[in-house]
Amino acid sequence: MSAPAIIQASLTIEREFDFPVAKVFSAWTSAEAKRQWFARDTDTLKVEEYALDFRPGGVERCNGRHARGTFTNDGVYHYIVENEKIVFTYYMTVGGEPYSVSLETLEFEARGNGTLLKLTEHNAFLAGKDENLSRTEGLKWGLGRLNDAFIEGRL
Repeated sequence: MSAPAIIQASLTIEREFDFPVAKVFSAWTSAEAKRQWFARDTDTLKVEEYALDFRPGGVERCNGRHARGTFTNDGVYHYIVENEKIVFTYYMTVGGEPYSVSLETLEFEARGNGTLLKLTEHNAFLAGKDENLSRTEGLKWGLGRLNDAFIEGRL
């Protein structure tokens, strides 16, 4: 039996936040901060393990359960310019099976008193299905959770 085709796809999302660059950037830099939005439990998402070592060469690990079963998300940070840029890669599994490998860049730009965040991701989906639309919606949902964390005063 041969392995499924690898589907290549890319996406870019721009999101404006009504908060300064330093505040938006800092939401990515510690386990405590990311637990407030990225690794926060919901009715359908339970995070069982979360760790973050935010530095070039540092790793991030998130695993748990959601509607599609178990998941793992293992990342490595490659390039960080404080308050400007983050570049990292991550590998995901779903239900114990390889799901995707991704390269993500984040660019932070001041817009008045707020921030324009540009997120670009290049994905290799490993199960032979194009999941780029689902990934895009998931990332937009996550950025919405980040904004909610700011508004609710958790960050």
